[in-house]
Amino acid sequence: MMHRYAVGEWDSLWSSDPYMKHRFVLDLESRTVIAGEDRIRRRWWSMRLEDVAYMQQILNETFDSIWDEPEEFGFVRQAEIPAWATKAWPWPPLPEVEDVENTLDNPDVPLQRDDLGRLVFPPRFVADGRK
Repeated sequence: MMHRYAVGEWDSLWSSDPYMKHRFVLDLESRTVIAGEDRIRRRWWSMRLEDVAYMQQILNETFDSIWDEPEEFGFVRQAEIPAWATKAWPWPPLPEVEDVENTLDNPDVPLQRDDLGRLVFPPRFVADGRK
């Protein structure tokens, strides 16, 4: 069975004091880095989104074969995303703002109101975990 995700660690890409290590979750199907953490002073910290994007760029430009052979880079294939990777933001991902706006503009969407007549937001949306 082919697992969709790969999880692994890298030595620091940036010179730093103290020394850092990184761990990443790769979505092999969409060829996307979906989460990352830095290990600083013996604790894992969620990576800023721009750092995750930078790692994506590095993989695409320098280590592109990782998407087909993650094991060659010490990554392990997994069926599920590890819990540490989803704690920094809502999971599954929230829908795109444009999708929400399009849904709200649809006259067939029943809008709920509270006791004071205010719209109940957000309406019930189902996030598409495949994005």
